[in-house]
Amino acid sequence: MMQTNIDMCNVDMGKKDDAGFPGQQRMHISLNVKSLRDSLSFYRVLFNTNPAKVRTGYAKFDLHDPALNFSLNEYPEDTRSQGHFGVQVKNTRNVRELFERYQRAGFKILAKNDVECCYAEQSKIWLADPDGNRWEVFVTTVPDAEEGCGPDCICHKEFERSYAMAS
Repeated sequence: MMQTNIDMCNVDMGKKDDAGFPGQQRMHISLNVKSLRDSLSFYRVLFNTNPAKVRTGYAKFDLHDPALNFSLNEYPEDTRSQGHFGVQVKNTRNVRELFERYQRAGFKILAKNDVECCYAEQSKIWLADPDGNRWEVFVTTVPDAEEGCGPDCICHKEFERSYAMAS
């Protein structure tokens, strides 16, 4: 039976409690993927690093910028995608640099400059991994705008999946 009170989190267990990432928290995303091999190729380019851990049917990226624990689980029977994932960057130069890196890798990219989305003005690029999970890299250039994210928004569109070119 699962415990539901805070007592189960005994902080004096003599175990290391410093996970080695900046701040007190970071996001964790775990995706089910059809092919770990195809997904690893894609995410190595997306994050510009190799995974910290790879096991049969599993890989984990420990990212510091952005602070993220990102894992892939090879589970071909369930790769449903909901919504999208994103990385907010600090300036348009970052968006342009990432666009160029992803383009060199052969990714299919949609670019949108100075668009109103999510009640802000943004410049962004979109790409999809081998399982169709949509990724947005964006910078907010104007924090308030009139347009939200309606049914015709790119946030809800399907687009061509990307596979990293073999190197």
